[in-house]
Amino acid sequence: MSDKRGPSIGYIVSLCGVMSALALSLMFVMGMIPSFEYISPAISGMFIWVIRRHLGVKYGLVSYLAVGVLSLLLVPNYEATMMFIFLLGYYPIVRDYLEKIKPKVIQWIAKLAVYAIPSVGAYTVLVYLFGMEYLLNDASDFGKYGTLVLLGLGAVAFIMYDVFIGLFRPFYDKIIMPKIQKRLK
Repeated sequence: MSDKRGPSIGYIVSLCGVMSALALSLMFVMGMIPSFEYISPAISGMFIWVIRRHLGVKYGLVSYLAVGVLSLLLVPNYEATMMFIFLLGYYPIVRDYLEKIKPKVIQWIAKLAVYAIPSVGAYTVLVYLFGMEYLLNDASDFGKYGTLVLLGLGAVAFIMYDVFIGLFRPFYDKIIMPKIQKRLK
């Protein structure tokens, strides 16, 4: 008999399939609800994080790509899809690497750069590729610097998301995972 090292292919396919399906269905259903453009990709990113947590970065990234491509095809809300693809889908995967940066000030500068650059890219794609100029018009409601105000408000929401991920990991490890393992026995 061979000594197995690591999860079986059935476990890998099941976990990736179920978590990716949950992420995609959440993107689809919640993407149709107004003002859920950011909540659905953030929660979907946490499903991708579960894959990364159990199987590693490689499977997390492959699942992220699969959900991203399928979101482009199936999710009617392009803003939610772009936020998933450009930022919230992969951020829980790369956050662990950003956490290793010392000192904390440099770490937060790196995290905010990881937020700002993809966010600007996502909205550039939305406005110029998908023709959603109304996003710029909506930003002008905040005045001359409306886009910067919205980018700043997004940074505050991103910081709250980062704190949530930091609090979710111990909760997942101490409360959710033991219950799952108890059911699997």
